[in-house]
Amino acid sequence: MPAENRIPPFSLASCLIFLFSALPASVLGQQTALEEVIVTAQKREQGINDVGITVNAFTAAQLENYGVRSAEDLETITPGLTVTDAQPHGVPVYTIRGVGFADYTTSASSTVGLYFDEVNLPYAVMTRGVLFDVERVEVLKGPQGDLYGRNSTAGQINFVSRKPTEEFAGGIKLGYSRFDVIDAEAYVSGPLTDKARARVAVKTTQSAGDGWQKSLSRPGDRLGEYDDIAVRGLLDLDISDNASLFINLHWYEDNSDNMAPTPFDGTTIGLPTSLALPTPGNIVFSEGKSRSADWSPDLPPKRDNTLKGVSAKLDWDFGGVNLTTISSYDKFDRDETFDPSGVGFEDADVLNTTDLEVFSQEIRLSSNNDSNLYWLVGAHYSWDDMSESYILFMDESFFAFFGNPPGLDIDTAYDQTTEAFAGFGHIEYEFAKDFRLTLGARYTDEKREWSGCTYDTGDGSLGALWNFILTPFVMIPQGFPDPGPLLPGGCGIYDERAGSPTFGQLAVFSDEISTDRWMWKVTLDYSPVEDVLLYGTVSKGFKSGGFNGAAAQTHTQLLPYTAETLTSYEAGIKSALFDGRLQLNLAGFYYDYEDKQEPTVAVTPVGNISGLTNVPESESVGIEMEAHWLVTTGLTLDLGVAWLNTEIKEYEAVDELASAWPNEVRFDASGSDLANSPPWQVNGTLTYEWPVSSSLNMKLAGDFSYKDDNSGAEGVQPPISDYFLVNARAGLSAADDRWSVTVWGRNIFNHEYWLSTSTSNCCFVRMNGMPATYGVSLDYNF
Repeated sequence: MPAENRIPPFSLASCLIFLFSALPASVLGQQTALEEVIVTAQKREQGINDVGITVNAFTAAQLENYGVRSAEDLETITPGLTVTDAQPHGVPVYTIRGVGFADYTTSASSTVGLYFDEVNLPYAVMTRGVLFDVERVEVLKGPQGDLYGRNSTAGQINFVSRKPTEEFAGGIKLGYSRFDVIDAEAYVSGPLTDKARARVAVKTTQSAGDGWQKSLSRPGDRLGEYDDIAVRGLLDLDISDNASLFINLHWYEDNSDNMAPTPFDGTTIGLPTSLALPTPGNIVFSEGKSRSADWSPDLPPKRDNTLKGVSAKLDWDFGGVNLTTISSYDKFDRDETFDPSGVGFEDADVLNTTDLEVFSQEIRLSSNNDSNLYWLVGAHYSWDDMSESYILFMDESFFAFFGNPPGLDIDTAYDQTTEAFAGFGHIEYEFAKDFRLTLGARYTDEKREWSGCTYDTGDGSLGALWNFILTPFVMIPQGFPDPGPLLPGGCGIYDERAGSPTFGQLAVFSDEISTDRWMWKVTLDYSPVEDVLLYGTVSKGFKSGGFNGAAAQTHTQLLPYTAETLTSYEAGIKSALFDGRLQLNLAGFYYDYEDKQEPTVAVTPVGNISGLTNVPESESVGIEMEAHWLVTTGLTLDLGVAWLNTEIKEYEAVDELASAWPNEVRFDASGSDLANSPPWQVNGTLTYEWPVSSSLNMKLAGDFSYKDDNSGAEGVQPPISDYFLVNARAGLSAADDRWSVTVWGRNIFNHEYWLSTSTSNCCFVRMNGMPATYGVSLDYNF
């Protein structure tokens, strides 16, 4: 959006505040207090205002009121959080305060720790389907390594399910929205015996139509159908008077369409080229049409994914000391197709087949008395194994020249195993009246093994490219051994590392990395008056290194990236003002970010392809504000503001447009912003609820979110433009909350925006955000 047309991010908030200040005194006199949110951010129940860390928490009622329907929607209500796709590969990228990893490969761990009922989901692709029948969502900012199992640098997102109830309860919710989408959700909960309670919840989204995206090259062809279902069963058992067992069984299946990107001409945003290369197909650029995209009709973007798992939590009170153990196992199977190029032919179509198993075991002891000293010690073990095949179809791209028919198809297949052990401790000590000191530390020892290769798929197309073009002229450096012909189905990456056991051969790449590091945290809290908490924190976290799961031509392209570390300095205030009607929180922070893991460009004989690297030195500084204001009975304003300034201090980045094999061109990227780090994010919600009769209530709500311009990965992705979205809802409900009917609209002004950008063989592409959608939902509880 041009700068002169931007909507000022504070304009709506300023108008609302002026309006509220002008309300008559008789209206403002009807005062009640905001309900305090209880969180478990520090592994025990605490009021959110009593926790000396920056945490945004949202109850089920708030998520419903804000219109949050998926984990990706959390960015619209959480200052400093972005959730995007690095490329159209179905892997969400979570970034907090500029700390994220914009890698699209499945094997990459998230910088943001992701937890469901205290169980870690180590890979972001596993988070689809978690956001239903939840009690609350907690977003913790900054390193939290002392209390959470897998290492991370950005923070944590905790999804907490609704638990079985003491009395029988149940409900159903039905919804219908634009593009013929049907949503259905139901639950039943209650006692099985006097010592056992259970809850079963199910959610499904189905499309009765053909989807919302329109093909640019084939009028009438549609994409974007939904077909998913999730089931969760919970069992809460009282083993004895002082011991309980909580079991979580869950299953999720997704057969929906994947989103397709839309190609655009790079010269329209000042880039020197459109990046379009000669192809036998037609490339249609599109701008200004959010529903426009394109994909190959022979391999349309589609999911066939299943996640199933179980976890068990045992709590045992020994009188003053509590023992907790958490065991979990998840299995994720994935068959997905993607079209990263956004064109109507097979330029760079992808088939991902993934088998992933994750196991974890945590045991901890903690104090449970009311003294001024709280402590917790524990150990955590985790193991996961991933096997993936990543097939790239380029039958109709310009590579087809070398083997047409059948074109060029390659298969990148690998196995990755990760094993980690950690010991941790946490102490909170009220050493004086109104003062509390928190100390935490964790030692982690992690080992990751990786073995894989980019193979000819068996049709000989990659072999043809290698044997007749690359081997004699380009790939093999002068004086290096000739590996001989690449056979159909054979491994096609050349080991050019002198001294390697497979030097001069086409060989599978195998390696392992080990990381053993400390994470720690020191926090000082001070409560000068009731309902006001001041806190300061210094903490350090790390995220272990890993391997590139994308296609490669040489062994050096697959060398691991190293661990990143982040040292955080943060101070904040939490306050409940005006007799609890206004909750106002402020926080400021400075991050010293070393060896940030970042996508880069690998310059190869077949073009510039995906790589991963480390940015030696970066920093991030910011201020965040969160306010919840009960203006008067029934009228509530929620407002969040985040200002962020990120800067790369030291980094020589690869220039994708200037580099061509064998010449790699680099430029000084110092002074650039970090990826997915908009300088401003602002969100606000205004809700008014009032009785229209003794048995009926009416609710009106409107919200906005503003996200500033931000860059993609340096030298890899074009920038993302700012956008301003407005949503609205109106509902009628029974006074006893037995039923409700709600009509709603999202992006009601049909603003065109895009969520991420990337490049492919042929084009610059964008992932467009959803156009205006509207619908109706019916909720009934019994």
